[in-house]
Parts: sequence; C-alpha cells; structure tokens
Amino acid sequence: MALLVSSVDARTAIEENPTPQPRNRLAIVIGNSNYQSARLEHLPNAVTDATKLSESLKRLNFDVLTGTDLSAEGFAKLFQEADAKLAGASAVLIFYAGHGVQVRGENYLLPVNTPDPENLEKLTAHATRLNDVIARFARRDRQTFVFLDACRNNPLGAGASNGLAQIEVGENTFVAFATQPGNVTVDGNGDNSPFTTALLKNLEIPGLSISDMMIRVRNETESLTVGRQVPWDQSNLREQFYFTEQQELDPAALSASLSRILSDPVAKKKLQIELASNDLQTAVLIVGQTLRSIQMPPASGETPPPASEGTQVANLSAPQSVDDARKTVVSGLETLIVGTSAGEADEQKEIELARSVQTELRRLGCYRMPVDGEWGKGSVRALNDYYKNTKRIASTTEPSVELLGDLFLRSGRICKQPVVVKKKPTSVASDSSPGRVNAGGRKQVRRATSENRPAPPPPDISGGIGIGGIF
Repeated sequence: MALLVSSVDARTAIEENPTPQPRNRLAIVIGNSNYQSARLEHLPNAVTDATKLSESLKRLNFDVLTGTDLSAEGFAKLFQEADAKLAGASAVLIFYAGHGVQVRGENYLLPVNTPDPENLEKLTAHATRLNDVIARFARRDRQTFVFLDACRNNPLGAGASNGLAQIEVGENTFVAFATQPGNVTVDGNGDNSPFTTALLKNLEIPGLSISDMMIRVRNETESLTVGRQVPWDQSNLREQFYFTEQQELDPAALSASLSRILSDPVAKKKLQIELASNDLQTAVLIVGQTLRSIQMPPASGETPPPASEGTQVANLSAPQSVDDARKTVVSGLETLIVGTSAGEADEQKEIELARSVQTELRRLGCYRMPVDGEWGKGSVRALNDYYKNTKRIASTTEPSVELLGDLFLRSGRICKQPVVVKKKPTSVASDSSPGRVNAGGRKQVRRATSENRPAPPPPDISGGIGIGGIF
C-alpha cells in the first residue's frame, strides 16, 4: 500500500488510552496464481493480492491465515486450521483471488490442481463450493465477510457463459464480488488487480464503515478499469462493521505528516478540500497517498523501506514523544482550522472548529448526530462519552484547538455500542402486552409482531442467472 496508509505498520498507541478489550477477528486469505492446467490462465496478481491483503489485515489486528497456490487438499487443510480458531472469533473474513466457475447458479473456487476443464463436471469435481464455505463460517451471532476477486474468463468456450451467479447470503453475512453479475474481471497490469488495489487503498482509512468503504472501492475500481468493472455486493449484516476498530496509528508519524502537508501549499490546498467531506485524520492520510515526497516513519525497530527508483523521499524528523506531537499538531491547526486572517469572522472560526471536533468524535465512534458545527447538548454528551471511554477527567466541554489535536492523534473506535443479536423466541403468550407482569410476578412474553419478529432470510435469487460460467 502506498505512502501514508503504510503508517499503520506503527503499533504505538496514545499513552492515555486504556488497554482495549480486543474482539478477536479471523481472516482466511487465499491467492491462487499457478494453475497446472494450460486451459486455466496464469494469474500473476492473485498471490500478490493475497499477500498484500494479509499484511494489511494483520496491521488491523486480524488473526490472519494465508494460503497461496492451494490444491484441493490445501483448501481443506486451511479451513480445518480456521475451524480451530472459530470459537473465540467475533468476525470472520474470507478473501479469495483466483479462478472460479459458475455451474447451474452455484459458484465454485478452483484449486491449482484442477484438471483440464474438458467439461463442467470434471472442472468442479474437486472444487470448493462457495455456499459450503459460507455455511461453514457464517453464524447469526458472528459477522462473516467474503471478498471474491475471481471473475475471470470462461475457459470452456461454447456451452458456458462468463460471469458469476448471485447467491443467498447467510445470516449476518456480507459478500463482495469484484464485478457485477455476468461480467468478468481483469488481473491488471500492476502489482495487484484493480479490485484489490482499490480495496488496499481504502481498507485502512480510519473510521470508515464497511458500507462506506465499499462505495469508495466501487468507484475506484470503476475508474481504474474505465467503467468495465463495477464491484457488487450482497449483505445481511445486523450491525455496522469497521475494519479500523482496533487500528493503532503512531501519533508522532501523524504529527509529522500533518506538518509536511501544511508546509506544501499544493498539499495544504488538497487537505482543505478533503476536510469538506472527511475528518482531519482521514483527510491527512488521503492527501498523503498523493504526495510521493511524504512517507511515514516505520514502526519502532523496523528498517525503513528503500525508496522507489526516481522517488525523492523527505528527511523525516518526527517528534519523539506524544507531548511533542501534540504541540506540533496544535501549532499547525491554529493556522489550518482557526486561520490567521484578521478579516475572518470569529463566529465562522468557532463554527469550523466545532465542526472539526464533531467529525473527529464521529470517527472515534462517539458522535452520532449530524455534523453541523453547532455545539449543543449532543456534542457535549459525545465529548463526555469520549472522556469516559478514555478514563480521563473532562478538562473542557467546549471545542478547542488543543482538544482537536488530541482527537486527531487518536485511532481506532473509542466509543463502541455493540448490537446484541437476540435469539428467536421459543414460545409466546397468546394475549400479553409489552412489559405486563402476571399475578405470580413473572414477566409475560409479548406476542411476536412484524416489529419484533426476526428478519426472514433473503429470498433465493440464484435461480435463472445462468447455466454455467467461469468467474
């Protein structure tokens, strides 16, 4: 991943943060490039895609199992290894890059030892059925995510169509395809496929829900393929998910990046544009991706990566402590947010400062109201929630540049409101009202209604999509 997004290699959190209670998140990442059959084209980027995504997910505190160039036995072994880790997992992510095939509305993942595809039956004899994978890992009380960068050309010629079939997602499951039904993807001319390139670029952007991230991935992939490829997804999730929930960014590196952006007039202008729709931390990371001269310091103990040929790398002198980082950030924000123009109205400055604080609180999961620059009871409540979750004594309930700097240097999701998935009722009373207590002191169970009845599973939309095809 390019430039500033690579800053997530750092592991140093802000010193006042309480020890987090991590939610164990498991990732199964597979990339198949070197197929033995001459009829299945070599996919040089598939292994690279899996390798790069594994690195990114590890930075986001996933427990990652990676398999490359897997045979049918390799698939089985990797899934067995994942089974042993499922008990403590709150979320499971499965990524597959390689060849796949659609047969009568069913999607299959092809191992590298797939025989020559003389017919569909032989082609799928030892393949992994996608619906079986989803059924194996999806569960009502655990979020499951499946990303498929596998929609390649059909190697069988006549008698089968290109593309993939829609599927019936499991409960609390999200499935993303690299392109829309019936279309094919390209492996790409760069180090990664277009879809994985877009995924890597956006996966580590702070504060993005999976829904917002996929919008960015969709637009980026469409742009990279000049409209030929549009990612598509299906979802039955019961709560929002954030890849960066446990993200830890180095505050010294963030401070150094902000300073370099503010020292470059062109970069500063780009930052001001990004701030119109993003929080400060996200805007800094996005602008940093476009600046070849700005690179983040490596994590403690790591060797700095070599500069790419022809790239001028700035000499970084990042602050050595969190206090130094705060001082540097506050100094820069005085100019960026508050401004120095004597003609600028003080009221407008206050609104802009309040809006900036609200956006940072929203990224941290503490503010859930519209970002409008009006500092009212909702904003104060969000700030107090932030203080409570960081175990700090409230120093102020008003927006300030110092407060904004502190929020900017924090990462992850500070305030969390997990959704409890309720089990389906086993019995209901025939004529009870909500909250009624009977003579014996027992609370009666309310009759299931359209408002409280668990949502039904999505309809089976796989029929009629196609009789066969390669994805």
